[in-house]
Amino acid sequence: MSNTLIIDTSFGSTVGIVGEEPIVETDSRTHVERLQVNIAKVVEDAGLKPSDIDRVVVGVGPAPFTGLRAGLVAAKAIAFANNAQILGCDSLLPQSLMMRSGAFEEAVQNGSIVKDLLLNIPAAGVADSCDSCDTCDSTVHHYVLSLNDARRRQVYMALYDGEGNALIDMDIDYPQNVVSRVNEYLASETNENYCVDVLGHGAKKYVEDWRNIANVGVIAEVSALDLGVKGLKIFEQCALESAEHCSDENERVKAVEPLYLRRPDVSVPNPLKHVLGSGAANKAKEK
Repeated sequence: MSNTLIIDTSFGSTVGIVGEEPIVETDSRTHVERLQVNIAKVVEDAGLKPSDIDRVVVGVGPAPFTGLRAGLVAAKAIAFANNAQILGCDSLLPQSLMMRSGAFEEAVQNGSIVKDLLLNIPAAGVADSCDSCDTCDSTVHHYVLSLNDARRRQVYMALYDGEGNALIDMDIDYPQNVVSRVNEYLASETNENYCVDVLGHGAKKYVEDWRNIANVGVIAEVSALDLGVKGLKIFEQCALESAEHCSDENERVKAVEPLYLRRPDVSVPNPLKHVLGSGAANKAKEK
């Protein structure tokens, strides 16, 4: 049995040993001062030493630049120091597995998700969630629109079917555009009864937009890692399944590279302007 350390800084930060309770920091400004402290604590609380870690699963985004980089650097350093396996997991796919595995419904039923984060739970419940809940049955096809807040009034998004296949690939866009893209895709691709569950960070901020999705079901500001112990297991499972689809070592290395989807805010400054009469200007004249 592997001792797996999870590190994800796609939204705030979550660190934990699979099978144990994680430490979650919702403030993204605490990465630098809290990340290493929290890693040390979860390892100690699990009764382990750093050298006992033989697998590290790290969130690779999509997410803003600075926070994501902090988690990746920490994960790679720990894996290198312990000669541990390192796997990457994107921050969107786990929401699909959370829903289709029943973990989300279980968390709703046992009250482990704060009610303020459940923005739309249809009367029929999670299992049969859609606007026309009176007609729901086992033939309803469920889709998951997975989100992560990208700031600047945008979200990272991907649309998954009931088996976890990406129908709209990972992207960054404005919520109104996302709604249009989802509606257009499903209207053109399926004549079946369906509903769309909206999960992840960004669900609450743009909830009025998500209500415009045709046959919208659950809307919840909840990611897989918000489910504690079960969330860590889901995250690890997604990483392991993704690694199985890598054809060679090069692909496995690429799977641990960050998914930014947008250029970082920092940029290379423009060259300094030459002042007339300066040495550089005189040399240019001589040429």
